[in-house]
Amino acid sequence: MLLLAACRPPVQDAFASSQSLITALREAGAGVKDTAIAAPQGFNARAAQTLQVDQGLVYVYEYAEVEQAEAAATRLAPDGLSLSGTPLPWEGRVSAWQAGQILVVYPGTEGGLVLLLSGLLGDPLTAQPDGPEEPYPPAVAAALVAWADSQALDPASVEVIGYTAAEWLDGCLGLPASGERCAPGAVRGWVVDLRAGELSGSAHTDDLGLQVRLIPKD
Repeated sequence: MLLLAACRPPVQDAFASSQSLITALREAGAGVKDTAIAAPQGFNARAAQTLQVDQGLVYVYEYAEVEQAEAAATRLAPDGLSLSGTPLPWEGRVSAWQAGQILVVYPGTEGGLVLLLSGLLGDPLTAQPDGPEEPYPPAVAAALVAWADSQALDPASVEVIGYTAAEWLDGCLGLPASGERCAPGAVRGWVVDLRAGELSGSAHTDDLGLQVRLIPKD
């Protein structure tokens, strides 16, 4: 039996610059590179930077004051398709976050990257990008990424077979390791079933996906 505890990095409520975000991403284990790709204009930022974070492109807009970043964030449509009524230059919806003096836009659909950015920046301002038809709870996405990592798989190759709400008797989520002392008290969460080709597995999570414990299936 394999047990894996996966925790998202703690949300930070203030970033003063794109460099502070880069530092946080690297501390969380992400590969981050600056690029020469120009970030689309229209956000009225004092500086803009396009980063390659693992395999995705992330656009970071930096403002002199928190209030300016907040004002730019209010111009984004909740569906992530337009800015002050003007369609955004990316195809489809975007995920966007505002924290401190930065506004971060990710136009991709890689669930692990959305989860990482949400862990650092909080909940997205906009609707999630197009993905599976099923509106998965965040814990299901966390379980998918954790299981994919444990099997050295691309998360995009993993399919969620099903998920069911559960309530665990303690902090070990029903899967204590040998000799582990479990924090007492009921914990709400999920049982998630996953598959990639001929491989299958299941996960127990807490309600938000901050803890994930995996059991490979035969």
